[in-house]
Amino acid sequence: MWRGPWYVPELSVLYLKNNSLTGIILPSVGNATKMMNFSLSGNRISGNIPKEVCNLSQLAFLSLFDNQLTGSIPATLFNISSLLAVSLENNSLSGPLLLDEGNIVSNLYFLMRQIPPELGKLSNLRELRFAHNSNLTGEIPEAIFNISSLELIDFSFNNLSGRIPATTGLHLPNLEGLYLGVNQFKGEIPLFITNASKLQLLELSNNFLTGTVPNNLGNLRELQILLLYNNQLTNESRERELLFFNSLADCRMLRDLEVGSNPLNGVLPNSIGNLSSTIHNFNIEDAHINGLIPKSIGNMSGLSTLSLRGNNLAGSIPSEIGKLKQLQGLYLSNNKLQGHIPEAVCHLSNLVELYLYGNELSGLIPECFGNLSMLQHLYLDSNKFSSKFPLSLWKMSGLLYLSVSRNSIE
Repeated sequence: MWRGPWYVPELSVLYLKNNSLTGIILPSVGNATKMMNFSLSGNRISGNIPKEVCNLSQLAFLSLFDNQLTGSIPATLFNISSLLAVSLENNSLSGPLLLDEGNIVSNLYFLMRQIPPELGKLSNLRELRFAHNSNLTGEIPEAIFNISSLELIDFSFNNLSGRIPATTGLHLPNLEGLYLGVNQFKGEIPLFITNASKLQLLELSNNFLTGTVPNNLGNLRELQILLLYNNQLTNESRERELLFFNSLADCRMLRDLEVGSNPLNGVLPNSIGNLSSTIHNFNIEDAHINGLIPKSIGNMSGLSTLSLRGNNLAGSIPSEIGKLKQLQGLYLSNNKLQGHIPEAVCHLSNLVELYLYGNELSGLIPECFGNLSMLQHLYLDSNKFSSKFPLSLWKMSGLLYLSVSRNSIE
């Protein structure tokens, strides 16, 4: 049984994480008054957290996660003025988290456990991290979104449900990252999010969100990553075009835009060409998109991945796609595209993957495909290609996967 070195008066740092220690934390822990960093995480320590731990007046980091601790958290733990980080998740702690508003430490930056409403009293909290805790259920307390000092909120990969608080008075002026992906949230995307003017990452994917994509996301001028895929978001019933793209044109720092796997039921507007040239990844697959691929898409010169597969796109592949010189992955499969493959595709010298299967493309497979020296995956099956197989394909030394089945090739 582990009893601890609590009679070493000058001990300031104790790392014993990821061992097989058992037993309890003795009240004599309070004797280590010089302790600044205390980590017992990843063991089999049981019993309560003794109230004497609150005597460690110089403690900055306390890490006890992944143990078998029970009971409640000592109420005065958060009165330690030097405390910066507390990590207590993956235990069997219970009871309320008692926070005295008059004694809450002003520089507690990280707190990882459950989501008690009392956290709203931590007026100087900078980060909330509760990710990857499958036992975490219920709703997010609205009080969390009143903490104006917050820079990061991470509740991703949990079983949280209900609606994202929608109070219009919430501003979160310092928030840079909001991670709510892989939960069970429902309802609409609250409009207050667009008041978070410093937001750089908005991650709401893999939930059950409904309604429309807000048309004022362009207010987030510092937004770099927008992940809304795999929800139930749709388009305004009176509109054909997906107008939220007009607003996103104001997000000039955007790098990653993923809105696929939603029943958007709309048409890509020509204004899509006004999106920032900083976008590397554009994913709007499996989103019930109709109409044509806008020619203006050739203006998105920074694209490395373009995925429009699994929609109802018709017409031809615009030759303007050949302007996307940085493109490495082009995914247009399972649409209703017709006509020839434009030779402009052969200008995509960095292309690694080309997926065109499951369309109604016809004519010849371009001989110039042989010039795509970086190409590894080429899928042309289930189309209407005819004539002879281009010999240039056999000269592509880097080609790993080639599928041209279910065509009329001689």
